[in-house]
Amino acid sequence: MSKRVVIIGGGTIGTAVAYYISKLGDADVTLLDRNFIGSGNTAAAASLITLARSKKSIIPLVKETIAAIETIEEVLNEPSGIMKVGSIHIAASESSEKSIRELMQIADEFELDQEWISAEEIKEKLPWLNVESVRGGAFMKDDCYMESTVLANNFAKAAKLSGANIKQYTNVVEILSENKKITGVKTNNGIIHCDVIVDAAGAWSNLLSMQVNVAIPMAPVRSVYWITGHRPDLFHANQPMVILPDASAYCRPEGESLLFGIRDKAAVHISPKELPENMHGFKMISEEESWDILMSQGGMFQEFFPEFPDMEIAHCISGISTYTPDGSLTIGEAKSIEGLYIATGCSGAGVATSGGYGRIMAELIYDIPLFTEIDSFRLDRFGGIDPFEYGFRQSCADARSKKKEG
Repeated sequence: MSKRVVIIGGGTIGTAVAYYISKLGDADVTLLDRNFIGSGNTAAAASLITLARSKKSIIPLVKETIAAIETIEEVLNEPSGIMKVGSIHIAASESSEKSIRELMQIADEFELDQEWISAEEIKEKLPWLNVESVRGGAFMKDDCYMESTVLANNFAKAAKLSGANIKQYTNVVEILSENKKITGVKTNNGIIHCDVIVDAAGAWSNLLSMQVNVAIPMAPVRSVYWITGHRPDLFHANQPMVILPDASAYCRPEGESLLFGIRDKAAVHISPKELPENMHGFKMISEEESWDILMSQGGMFQEFFPEFPDMEIAHCISGISTYTPDGSLTIGEAKSIEGLYIATGCSGAGVATSGGYGRIMAELIYDIPLFTEIDSFRLDRFGGIDPFEYGFRQSCADARSKKKEG
């Protein structure tokens, strides 16, 4: 049965949903973004696509994303720019080695290409890294990165080829329903009637879903990373990405620079009501606070990066990630209103899991057997919550602070 589907949000998840639903060929698909495709927090994503996860249920979604990227390259007949460089999870303590070895066992369950490599082998791959305290590391060979805005636009272009209608600069101001059923959306350009709404509006999602009393268990949490100046003697685009659990840090190449993030020990959250409609120019961190994090919380990272004191920091990028209290995802159909689906709350993995989100949404909406289980992503797993309440938002921020994986 044909459905009229409206997807709200043109980030990597929303565009992936449009791509997967439009591929079915039996839906009237409209994708809405109040600015332009990839212009929200997608544009500030660090864009690591790492497969091995302690939360096993996330892995099939990441695998689906990588498969989708390769398929869309063929559909569009153009390269995606994906960088298949792998990642190295660095062990510099007994506890981190134990957790990384356990992660390798999970990787084996999913038949991921990996191997344990020595400190000397790591140094060969990463000349900038001080391996004095390194015990070795897990080289996850299938991991990759790519520009998040390119991925969002590629999903959108492929969706359009399958018949999806892409409407940019179209702001959804109200979700419309009648007798507990979705009937459409009210936008700045008029009303669009539909049977199904997919709320993929990221940090703004609860502003929409709460209009119909559907609480999404996630909150906007600050994400910060830095990019060094050009150092071709140290960095190049084909170096592996790096996960440093002992330093609560991650790195990836950025051309002849290094992109690196250090987890806030006290992550900052914000009410969705305080977010601007346009993220351009919006920052959640001052220059002073940026340097404070680098100096006070980045000490362990600097031990791995001896060139740091003399390194130019060219950029500090702050954005918003949508975190849940358990650091997992939120995917599913709202139980209280027919036709409303939620695809957000990615806990920093929106780029990596976007293809999985898209496929799951298409399967849920069209009652197709799911390609993977999603019980751990249930919207109601925390019981009754108020997503705007400070204490709940703090629990989401705490999940980011505790995160060790990429």
